[in-house]
Amino acid sequence: MEKKVKLKGHETFCLREGWLQKGMEEVQKNPKVFSVMSGADALGVGSNMAKAIRYWLKASLLATDKQGIGTLLTEFGEMVYEWDPYVEEPFTLWCLHMNLACNEEMATSWYLFFEQCKLETFTRNELELLQKENLCKYAGTEELSERSIKDDCSVLLQMYAREHFEQNDPEDKKKCPFTRLGLLRKTGQQYKRERPDLRNVPAEVVLYLIATVFEGEDAISMEKCYQGKKGVASLLGIGVADYQDCLEELAKKGYLLLNRTAGLDMIYWNKEQYPDRLTKEQVMKYYYEN
Repeated sequence: MEKKVKLKGHETFCLREGWLQKGMEEVQKNPKVFSVMSGADALGVGSNMAKAIRYWLKASLLATDKQGIGTLLTEFGEMVYEWDPYVEEPFTLWCLHMNLACNEEMATSWYLFFEQCKLETFTRNELELLQKENLCKYAGTEELSERSIKDDCSVLLQMYAREHFEQNDPEDKKKCPFTRLGLLRKTGQQYKRERPDLRNVPAEVVLYLIATVFEGEDAISMEKCYQGKKGVASLLGIGVADYQDCLEELAKKGYLLLNRTAGLDMIYWNKEQYPDRLTKEQVMKYYYEN
C-alpha cells in the first residue's frame, strides 16, 4: 500500500532559534498571518523563510490550519506559548522533537531517520542512500525526488548535529535548538549518534512519550515501550538502565505502576490517581505546574 510522503516542506531552511516563539506570537495576533504575503512582513523574514516557519509550527504540532479561519495554535501549542514560549526548558524541546519525529505525514524523513535508520556512525552520503531506500519502501514507489531527499537529509543533520567540541550558543540565531538535545555529533565528515546528557532529560519526557504513542492502552510492556515503534530507544537515545531509572522515578511520583513479578515487566497507568489515563497535554500541565 502506498503512503503519502512529505519532503522538503521546510523550503531548505532548518528550524532556527526564535522561529517558533515568533511564529506562535504572530499566529496568536492574527490567524491569517500566513495568508498575507505568506506572513513574511509580520515575521520580518523572506517569503520562503515564512513558509518554513509555518511548516515547522505544523510539523511539531504547535499549530494547525483551520479552513476559513487560518492558522491556530493547537492545545499543545497553547501550553508551550503560555509556559515556555522561548523553548528554554529541555522538557519542551524534547516534546517538540518527539512530535516531529513521530509525524509520519508531515516529517516523513525525520520519522524514518529515528525509526528505521540504525546507522551509529555515517557520512551524509551514506545517510542519503539509506534514506532514499527507506523512503521508497515506505511510500511504495521508486519515483521520489533525489534532490528533495538530499535536502531533507541536509536540513535534518543541521538541526541535530553539533560540531566536535562545539559549545551551544543561544545567541547564535542560525543554530537549531535541537542541537541542544545532544543526539548527533559531527567530526569532520562523520556523524555519530550519541546518548543525551541525562541531566537534560526529565523523567516526564518518557511519560510524554508513553502518553503520545500508547494512548488508549491500559498496560504497556516495558520492552515494547523501549524497543517498539516510536519507542524510547529510537526517539530519546537513552540506555536501558537510564530508562528503568526514569520509570522508577515516574512510579514514585504516582504517575505509573510497575509490575515486574513473574517476568511480566509491565507498565500500568495509576488509575487511582489518574482514572482516565494521562494525555500528553496533561503530562505537560503537571510538569510545568510543578
